[in-house]
Amino acid sequence: MNIADLTRKFGGNGISFEEFHNFPALRIKNEFATALVSLYGAHVVEYNIPDSAPVLWMSEKSLFTPGSPMRGGVPLCFPWFGAPPEGKSGSHGFVRNTMWEISAAGIAPGGGNFAVFYLQTDDFELFYTVTVDRQLTMSLEIENRNVSDFHFGGALHTYFNISDINNITVADLDQLPYLDAVTGENLIQQGDLTISGEVDRIFTTCGSTRIVDPGFKRIIHIDKYGSNSTVVWNPWIEKSKRMPDFGDDEFNTMLCVEAAKVPRTGDGGTVHSGVPVELRQVIRVESNC
Repeated sequence: MNIADLTRKFGGNGISFEEFHNFPALRIKNEFATALVSLYGAHVVEYNIPDSAPVLWMSEKSLFTPGSPMRGGVPLCFPWFGAPPEGKSGSHGFVRNTMWEISAAGIAPGGGNFAVFYLQTDDFELFYTVTVDRQLTMSLEIENRNVSDFHFGGALHTYFNISDINNITVADLDQLPYLDAVTGENLIQQGDLTISGEVDRIFTTCGSTRIVDPGFKRIIHIDKYGSNSTVVWNPWIEKSKRMPDFGDDEFNTMLCVEAAKVPRTGDGGTVHSGVPVELRQVIRVESNC
C-alpha cells in the first residue's frame, strides 16, 4: 500500500503515515510519546518522550536501500542471530530487510496507541505489535506453519542513544555468566558493566537491565519476556572504522542492549505447530535528576 491507502485504512486517533528514506512508515503520536516504525523491516526508528533526548539511536551513515539493513533503532533479527546457518546468507536473518504489512492499528487498552505488523513465509508467520503509551513495548509473536518443529534465533536488536559511552553503566548484570564474543571466553560479570573498549557480550539471564546515564539524567529500564539472553554491544574505535554504515566516532553515543535468543549459547528457540512463541521487550525511561 502507498501512503494514501495506508492513511485511509489505518490513519487517525494518533496514527499517521509518512515516508522515511523512501519507505512508508507509521507514526504514533500521543500524550505519552512519539514513535516511527518503517514498514521496511517493521523497524522502529524513533522513540521520543517529552523533555528528554531521543531514546533510540540511528547512525548518520546508515544505508536506506532495499536489501540492506538500517543501522540503529530496533532491527528485528530473525530467523537467526549472528552468522547465517549453513546454506543461508546474511547476518541476523532476512526479516529486517523485508517489507512488512500492517494488520491493525489504533488506540491501545488503557491509552496510547498500538500497531501490528505482519510477515508470512512458507515456514512461519510473524505478528509484531508495537505499543506506545507510558513505555515502549515491542512484542514479536512467532507461529509455525508446518507440522515439524521450527527452530530459530533472533533478537530485538535495540540501539540506545546515550550521552557518553565513557560515563554510562549497565546495571543488573553483576555475577551473571556471559560469553565474550570478542575473545571467545566464558566469564562472570563483576559489578556493573562499564565500557572502555569493544564489547560484545551474551549474558545468560531472563531478567531486566538498566542503562544509567548521568549525562542525560535518566535511567533506561529494559524488561523482557521469552528471552534467556541479553546482548550488550558497542564496536568501539577500530571496528567502527571498518563498518561502512557506521560513523568513525559514533560509538561514543550508542549502546546496544537487547533481548535475544542465541542458539550458539544453548538459548535457541523452538516453535511447535499450533503453539505460538513470543519475544517481548519493554523500554521505560525514568528521569534521574
